[in-house]
Amino acid sequence: MWGDRQLRRCGRRRVLGSIATGTVLAATSGAVGRTRIGDVAVRLRETNAPVAAGERLEVTAALEGQTTTTVDARLVVGHDPETVDERTVSLESDETASITLGYETPRVRRTQSFPVRLEVGADADERTVTVLGTDDGESAAIRPDADEITVQPGTTVLFEVAAGRRLEPADLEWEANDAIAGDLALASDYTFLTGTGAYLAAPEATGSYDVGATVPTETGSASHDWTLEVAPDGREPPTIESFDSDPGADATVGVDDVVANRLVARDPDGRLDRVVWVEGQNRTVVRVDDLEGERDEATLARAGPGWVAAGYPTGARVVCEDGRTSAEPTVDGPEIRPPFAVEIVETNEPLAGGDRLEITVEVENEGGMMIIGDTTQEIELLVGTDRERVDTATVTVPFGTTETVILGYETYPVATADTFPVRVESPDDAAERTVTVDASG
Repeated sequence: MWGDRQLRRCGRRRVLGSIATGTVLAATSGAVGRTRIGDVAVRLRETNAPVAAGERLEVTAALEGQTTTTVDARLVVGHDPETVDERTVSLESDETASITLGYETPRVRRTQSFPVRLEVGADADERTVTVLGTDDGESAAIRPDADEITVQPGTTVLFEVAAGRRLEPADLEWEANDAIAGDLALASDYTFLTGTGAYLAAPEATGSYDVGATVPTETGSASHDWTLEVAPDGREPPTIESFDSDPGADATVGVDDVVANRLVARDPDGRLDRVVWVEGQNRTVVRVDDLEGERDEATLARAGPGWVAAGYPTGARVVCEDGRTSAEPTVDGPEIRPPFAVEIVETNEPLAGGDRLEITVEVENEGGMMIIGDTTQEIELLVGTDRERVDTATVTVPFGTTETVILGYETYPVATADTFPVRVESPDDAAERTVTVDASG
């Protein structure tokens, strides 16, 4: 059940909610994340992982319907995808429903981490979960995967443990020399997301260091101890060869455009395991996805501009099976264009052919407060079935306000009444109306 993976591309979606926080769409070097294509979007909210082998793993998600429809939801697990649970869900137009799917995990001997994916039609969302093996008792050391690891100076190491239930940062006691403490706030946020205990060590000086963790269990507690050796001939950290945003920092996009962050990771020892995605506003972990081998790729795509709209970058840290982590590069995303809604509120009908047709348009800035993009945009007037552009106006609309513009053009003299569509467009919205020009006098 832990074999090959497949990558899906993300679709495009109109998003005006969650503008400040953003919505993660998809990620991974293979295993699919969220890919909004159809009329229903799925967003995985939580799992009860880690769980002990043989216990029920549950996944809770929100389904957002655009139209009244009935869809089949499937829970798919493993790198070699296997469907383990299904349910038919009926949704009304613009309804959001919460569903929970699950299955009894196999009684594996050793602790394993693998993807679980909820698929709804053409849409999906995924997360990596951990199942505690029967041979590992009530807790297990996930990484480093050996009691001793030797790394080069300046290499950050992730220490991670699991119990048969979700852990929070306050549940664990870590014992380590304060001199090697790394980004412990990020480690705590990693714990909140994954349910596994985490500690980041960032030793600079050569030497031998002890790192210990005490984990609460149902019968008391369990301890895990590692020896961290720092030496010039130790293992090198993994690297991120490339990291970019599509569209890039020089582009401007709307709030419904998908922004994809892509990276290529490499580990000379061939032990890549996962990538930790970090948003640059509050430096919180937004997603963890699988990597493998010596060289692998991963993609984080999202709908909703999130932290990028406020001018913050996206970060990533690659982690190996033995705990070695890369540096955390960041990438700037595109400028987010605030969505301007347009509405035709008035025309100067009736008028005769040859007179100037005037269209009064209300323009509203529907962007969130966090969006710092350009609040000056162009509004266009198009006429006829072939949509000929006949006028434009540039308007500045601060967040939460509405401005009025008048667009128009000289109509053609006509022998008989002529009826045709007029359409106004902002970069992210449009409104249309049918008008009639009477015969010329």
